[in-house]
Amino acid sequence: MNPVVHKQACSRAKLAKEAMRNCRLCPRNCGVDRTAGQKGYCKLDDSVRFYREVLYSGEEADLNPSHHIYFAGCNLRCEFCTVAEWNERPDAADVADMDNLKKVINQRARQGARTLNLLGGEPAVNVYGILKLFSCLAAETKVVWNSNMYYNGIVDELMAGLVDVYLADFKVGEKRCAESILGAADYLEVVKKNIIKAGTHGRVIVRHVILPGHTECCLKPILRWLAETLPAVEVSLRGNYFPPANAGASPAGYLSGDEFQKARQFAAQYRLNLVK
Repeated sequence: MNPVVHKQACSRAKLAKEAMRNCRLCPRNCGVDRTAGQKGYCKLDDSVRFYREVLYSGEEADLNPSHHIYFAGCNLRCEFCTVAEWNERPDAADVADMDNLKKVINQRARQGARTLNLLGGEPAVNVYGILKLFSCLAAETKVVWNSNMYYNGIVDELMAGLVDVYLADFKVGEKRCAESILGAADYLEVVKKNIIKAGTHGRVIVRHVILPGHTECCLKPILRWLAETLPAVEVSLRGNYFPPANAGASPAGYLSGDEFQKARQFAAQYRLNLVK
């Protein structure tokens, strides 16, 4: 890592640790002292836990192959989350060994990784550990912040200038769905603000996993807002929704091919910059 960036990452890691003494990293504003072992909504103290790393080729085309590092813990409770067990029990994951992670990152780079992809769970609630990791990275590492974008302004400030690509999940398009499916009534206002801010720091790809049956309430409002607010932003529409075993407010079935094609047609009508 560039020596200046290395210094920034180290100093910001200290700020992130201080922020956890009265934790308000995300809109839950739990106010717990994570440095003293207290845990809020994300169920994390100040330990840095990760549960998986893999070289992956299923991201947007020019990010592949991407080295995924999965951090445990999240500040949303999406009903359709495919890694929910690591959000509900993040303490089941191993505490990260930064020296070992550095070796793994270097190994994956030698194997062809073009990007380092930080995800979870949610990276924002793990920002302290991620900043510690940044201080170990090689200068040429291209970092992807793969986030639900549901965090407070301090996280944006801590990460500004250290991230190359913001891979921003935009999950739902109306408050009712945010409250019932994600457990966050204020989701839309927070995510919209953070996506706009991210665009001032670097490249942004907005990703929406299309929810079956949610065209009018979610898909169209999201596309309309992007067209009106960030017309040049890259947009990735995904048809890989996986229904949960016990669907409550979430769709109980898979997305049809017809729904996926119609979604792309709507994006074209809004003249959005679709990427694969």
